Parts: sequence; C-alpha cells; structure tokens
Amino acid sequence: MENLDKNKEIAYKKAENRVQSIKTFYLMILGFILVGGVLVYSNYEANLMDLGQSHTLWMVICWAMFLVIYGIYLFVPFFQNWESRKTDELAKKYKQNN
Repeated sequence: MENLDKNKEIAYKKAENRVQSIKTFYLMILGFILVGGVLVYSNYEANLMDLGQSHTLWMVICWAMFLVIYGIYLFVPFFQNWESRKTDELAKKYKQNN
C-alpha cells in the first residue's frame, strides 16, 4: 500500500513539473510577442529593417527559433522523458553485464 502511495506521489510530481514547463513556455511566448513586437516596431520606425545591418532583428529571429525548438522538445512525445528512458536502458544493460 505504501508503495502505491509513493507511486501516486511520484506521478503527481511529474505532472506538476510538466504543467510548470508548459506554463513557462506560454509565458516565454507572451514575452516574445511583447518584447519582439516592440523591437521590430522600433526598428521599423528607425528604418533599420535591413537584415544585414540590424542585430536586433537577428536576435528576434534567433529567439523565435529557440521557442520553436523548445516547443518541439516540450510537446513532441519522442523528446519527452528521453533522459529517463536512456537512464533505464543503460541501467538494464549494466545489470545484464554484472
């Protein structure tokens, strides 16, 4: 019975961490929209829209790429919990060798 309660507690902690990660992702998107929008607008007003000259636009583009990659990591099932799967796999191999 105690083991069942511990498993429920572990599952709850994992779910809580997942929700926190998703919340953080949405807050990062909101920050990107607000800050990125202001930066792009200010560059547009200052006639700095040339991608070769505007480091600010490159920063916004890189930030967007980071958000896409983080979103893939967060929402695509293959990338979820890959660390724990790999750890379990290596632990099984270690047990077989010893």
